[in-house]
Amino acid sequence: MLFLPEVAELTFRHGDDTLVGDLVRPPWPGPYPAVVFVEGSGPGGRDQRDWQTRLAAAGFASLAYDKPGSGASTGDWTRQTLTDRASETLAAVGALRTRAQVLPHAVALVGGSQGGWVAPLAASLSPAAVAAVVIVSGPAVGLVPQEEYRLRHQLPAAGFSDDDVRQATVLLREQVDRVRAGDDPADVHAAQARWHDAPWYPLLAGTSPATIGFLAGIADHDPEPALAALRCPVLAIFGADDVQVPVEASVRALERILGGTGHADHTVVVFPDADHGIRVRGTRAPGFDELVVTWLHRRLR
Repeated sequence: MLFLPEVAELTFRHGDDTLVGDLVRPPWPGPYPAVVFVEGSGPGGRDQRDWQTRLAAAGFASLAYDKPGSGASTGDWTRQTLTDRASETLAAVGALRTRAQVLPHAVALVGGSQGGWVAPLAASLSPAAVAAVVIVSGPAVGLVPQEEYRLRHQLPAAGFSDDDVRQATVLLREQVDRVRAGDDPADVHAAQARWHDAPWYPLLAGTSPATIGFLAGIADHDPEPALAALRCPVLAIFGADDVQVPVEASVRALERILGGTGHADHTVVVFPDADHGIRVRGTRAPGFDELVVTWLHRRLR
């Protein structure tokens, strides 16, 4: 017997943007608990590889959609703040909750990487709409410490020198500080022209006026207030060998913040030898799928 989940295009509005994604659900009658994917940095969002099929096999519906200006969606993600992204996520939740096949009280968010900032923020803004939050490789620290950590670890892993790391860190701080001070991102980008052809330059988060502007625009985000406001169940997953997110600092922050508020149901899991995508030597870490599915089933009954 072939397992073929039902796939339908779902379109919803957020402000002036029209967002388009894929609603994937089991081939048997619902209603089902559901998941909205909250994409990380950069364009994309609709292609979650086999995640949606795996969730459908476990009895969940899920929605993954193109970020503004990506794929079939209109708009421009580089003009968004994280609050914009959180509001957009809640619009996706609202669209999903209206579907007859979805249990409206049982919709969770799965936020990966930068989405690990956005998903808790969305849940804190509308507690009644979000039943649970899963954070996958999401930093529990602010942008500048996260990006400095990434440059200090990702660049050496790619074969670049300590001098390269120092220069990349200088450019990062310059981008954030100058735009914060009121400089045009295009001027900041032009001022760094001598480094544009450096082999490590594409690994910066800000490599164009648009992405420099976006980076500086989210640099003041503090994840702590949103995390402290959460009342729904939270699962946070990390890979011990992640070179993009400070895992130890994020785990400490999550335990301190959620523990300090008396949060009743939070779990933090670190997979040994796993990277930012929770993969071990290119394959999803053993037990990852089972953990997420089992945890969601128990919270979204």
